[in-house]
Amino acid sequence: MQGYVVAEKAELKMYEYEIYSAYYCGICKSIGRRYGQIPRLALDYDAVFLALLLSAIMDEELTIQKEHCFVHPMKKKNIMRNSAAIDYAADAMLLLAYYKLKDDYSDEGNLFAGFGQVIAKPMLHNLFQSESKRCQKIETLLALLSDLEKQNCANYDQAAEPFAKLMENIFSENKLVAKESDRLVLKQIGYHLGKWIYLIDALDDLEKDEKNGTYNPLFLRFSFEKENESLLEFKNRISKQVEFNLLQYLSEISKAFALLEIKQNKGILENIIYLGLLRQTDKVLQKGNNNHEEPL
Repeated sequence: MQGYVVAEKAELKMYEYEIYSAYYCGICKSIGRRYGQIPRLALDYDAVFLALLLSAIMDEELTIQKEHCFVHPMKKKNIMRNSAAIDYAADAMLLLAYYKLKDDYSDEGNLFAGFGQVIAKPMLHNLFQSESKRCQKIETLLALLSDLEKQNCANYDQAAEPFAKLMENIFSENKLVAKESDRLVLKQIGYHLGKWIYLIDALDDLEKDEKNGTYNPLFLRFSFEKENESLLEFKNRISKQVEFNLLQYLSEISKAFALLEIKQNKGILENIIYLGLLRQTDKVLQKGNNNHEEPL
């Protein structure tokens, strides 16, 4: 994923933070146990949200153990164990990371991405076999996304559609959630989260994309001409419209989430959806603006 879907940690209760961290470490341990140590480098907190959400709907029995890890060898960490939701989130994250490397190498000739793909492929062989149908879906959608970007698609909502459908698939197409009504709601959450991630990533990458001359739908949609305005002026000019779209996506996520029966960890999930995503939105919108003061 992209690492934007995080909790507002300062607003979590102490026990909630411990559980949140235990899910993160549980995903890391799940990857290491099943695929080796190198794939653990792909870990980010986006996968924690997916694991928490599925676990809450399934009402999994939580098992937390204290264990050492190579990142924190001197102090035992809380690790969430024996969770199908954690294993599923870990697999989904690894697939997205792998195909992102493959896409970056194919589109940009990124040697780091090419090397990472070669290293990861044999380690994830069993995952490719068990998730062959999902792999085909991801490849098809990323190919469509690549085509839109090569065509210099100026409609960022259209450009985001393949990634939104990809996230829709990951959130809803699984065997962990029994009720069809829940899967339909998860479909909506995944879809609109995908739209939000794609747009906030485009906004966050403005400076990098301007420097490298790479595709960014915001430059095309709002006609950026660096001879006539600075990048900060451009960002200030488009911020209201982009903010409107970002908040619209978050509103759809919130409405869908309200339809679910959350059986555990509701406070953590509400923190991510109602606080964490909003803080990330504000953080990226204000990036580069020296006059911005972080809200208390």
